[in-house]
Amino acid sequence: MNRRSPLIISSVAAALLALTACGGGAEANDPDAPLTFAMPPGTDDPDLLAQVDVVADMVADATGREVETERPADYMAVVESVRSGFVDVAVMSPFSAALAVKNDSVTPIVAWKAETTPASLCLVPADSELEDIGDFAGHQIAFVDPGSATGHFLPRSLLVDNGLVDGEDYTSTFAGSHDSAVLAMLNDSVDMACTAAQLYPTFVEAGMFAESDVRVLAETDPIPIGSVIIVRNDLDETTKQQLIDTLPDAIMANEQTHTIVGGADEYIENPTLDDLAPLLKVAENVGISLEDIR
Repeated sequence: MNRRSPLIISSVAAALLALTACGGGAEANDPDAPLTFAMPPGTDDPDLLAQVDVVADMVADATGREVETERPADYMAVVESVRSGFVDVAVMSPFSAALAVKNDSVTPIVAWKAETTPASLCLVPADSELEDIGDFAGHQIAFVDPGSATGHFLPRSLLVDNGLVDGEDYTSTFAGSHDSAVLAMLNDSVDMACTAAQLYPTFVEAGMFAESDVRVLAETDPIPIGSVIIVRNDLDETTKQQLIDTLPDAIMANEQTHTIVGGADEYIENPTLDDLAPLLKVAENVGISLEDIR
């Protein structure tokens, strides 16, 4: 398939596109125009990065159209790119998607149902003095990205539930990716890093660390709603239905891409704000709005 070279787009650049472009995705809903697909960054692992191209091929198979890929530099850049029409379809982190839907920036067409296992693991070095998440006051954490469910929203909510407020009781930094957050902890740049539980065995297998090098200090609750497929608001109904009918099952049937949705096997078509309400409740609990993840 012909696909142009991926372009790294920052959230600032994506916002500017909204002011300068009439839409860089399918031109005026031309049924023959190429579609543009994007996913937020997760890790620098080449195998995981390759998921973007695999899902892009699935979008092409679902719609019968050429699909180009873009690689926004952060979660918010994905939202801005879809909102501006520069990207037509994206698989998105649930919290970022929910906040964008609430803001009427994007249209959700599929949301995977709640998971039943802890979504995030909060890791510390094996020899850390920390024994309990409630003792984290006065320390520093590496979050992943402001829009990351497993690398920010849920860990931050866990800390709030333990009476700890970011900027008051502890300090934080954003590493940009899951592996970078864990590496910051391993290099003693921070005291703790929280990452997606499903990535833990991947990191061990890749030799990033041995299980004896770290301890799991805490686990978060499961994600109340999983990954969300979003599209630009003015995407034509035919293309949306083609994606709904084909893309979720294709993602789940492929071992490489099933991890994108956390191994979930059930999903909701055309989810509403009521369906996404559990995500918005967590965001409200930690005091985060769409503007806060820019």
